[in-house]
Amino acid sequence: MSHEREMLAEAAAGVMGRHAAPDELGRVAEGFDPALWDALEELGFTLVSVPEEAGGSGGSLGDAATVLRVAGRTAARVPLAETALLGGWLLASAGLPVPAGPITVVAEADDLVLSREDGGWRLSGSAVWVPWASCAGTIAVLADGYVAALDPAGWTATAGANMAGEPRDDVLVRARLDDAAVAPAPPGVDAAALHRRGALARAIAMSGALDRVLELTIAYAREREQFGRPIGRFQAIQQYLAELAGEATATAAAVEAAVTAEEAGPAPVAVAAAKVRAGLAAGRGAPIAHQVHGAIGATDEHELHLYTRRLWSWRDEFGSETEWSIDLGRRFAAQGPDGIWPAITQEVSR
Repeated sequence: MSHEREMLAEAAAGVMGRHAAPDELGRVAEGFDPALWDALEELGFTLVSVPEEAGGSGGSLGDAATVLRVAGRTAARVPLAETALLGGWLLASAGLPVPAGPITVVAEADDLVLSREDGGWRLSGSAVWVPWASCAGTIAVLADGYVAALDPAGWTATAGANMAGEPRDDVLVRARLDDAAVAPAPPGVDAAALHRRGALARAIAMSGALDRVLELTIAYAREREQFGRPIGRFQAIQQYLAELAGEATATAAAVEAAVTAEEAGPAPVAVAAAKVRAGLAAGRGAPIAHQVHGAIGATDEHELHLYTRRLWSWRDEFGSETEWSIDLGRRFAAQGPDGIWPAITQEVSR
C-alpha cells in the first residue's frame, strides 16, 4: 500500500472507529448511523471514487477500496459501497449529477420498466432486497439501457434487513421523471458491470471484516486461560488460528489483485475469483472464530458477531461463491484447453 493510501486508511479508521464504539453494555446499534454518514461526507469519503466534475472527490477505485476495507473492518453502518462504488459510479458514468446524501442502486432491474410519457419518463415496477433504500436520498436505477436518478417521492420502501441488521428493503416504484434525471447508459455500463462492481465491493468489505475477526480471535486466544495457561498455547487452537490467518490473507491478496485489475479495465475473472475467495473464507473462517471464542462470541457484549454476521450476509450478495464459480467455469471452458492459462493471467498482467 502506498503512503497516500496508508494515510487515507488511517483517516478513515479514525472516523469510523469512533462511531463503532459500543455503549455501556458493550452493544453496538444496528441500522443506519446518520452521524457517521455526516462525518464521512464532510471528509469526502462517501464519493471518494466519483470524478470531481460529477461532484465527487476524484479518487480512484483503489482509493475507494481502501476506505471500504476500513468500513468492513469497523462494521460501519452506512451505505458506503452503494454510494461511492455503485450508485455514484452509475450516475456519473451517464453524465447525471451525483447528489449529496446516501445513494443506493437497483442492481437487478428486470421488474422495473422505464418508458416515455408526455414529454418525460415513467418508471414503474418493483425491486426486492435493495440495500439501504429506507435510508437513501437517491436510488440510481439501470433500466432498459438508461440510467435514472430517483428521489424518495418516487418510491415506497417496505423495511427489511439482512442477518447483520443492515437495511435490505423491498421497493415499489411509481415515478414520473423529467429529462434531467434520465440519460442513456454508456458502453460498458450495464447489468453485468454493475453486478461485477457490487461483487467486488462486497469482497473488499469482507476482507476488512476478516482482518478484524482474525485480530479479535488472536487476542482472545492470548487472554483466555484454560488449565492454567492461555488457550493459544494449545496446538489445536494454534492450528485454528493458522487456518483463519490463511483465509484472511488469501482473501486480501485476491481482493487486491481484483481491484488492481478492475482499475485497468473490466476484470470479470479477477473479480469472480475475489468474490469466491471471500465467500469461502467467510464459510471457513467465521466458524473457526466462534469455536475459539465459545459462547462469548455470540453475545451482545462481544463484538465478534458484528463481523461474522456481516460475512455470512455479504457472501451471498451480488452473487455467492457458487454463482461466481460457475461463471468462472463457463468462461474457462469456452476458452478450450489452450486458452485457460491466458484467460487466467491476462487481467492481472495488463
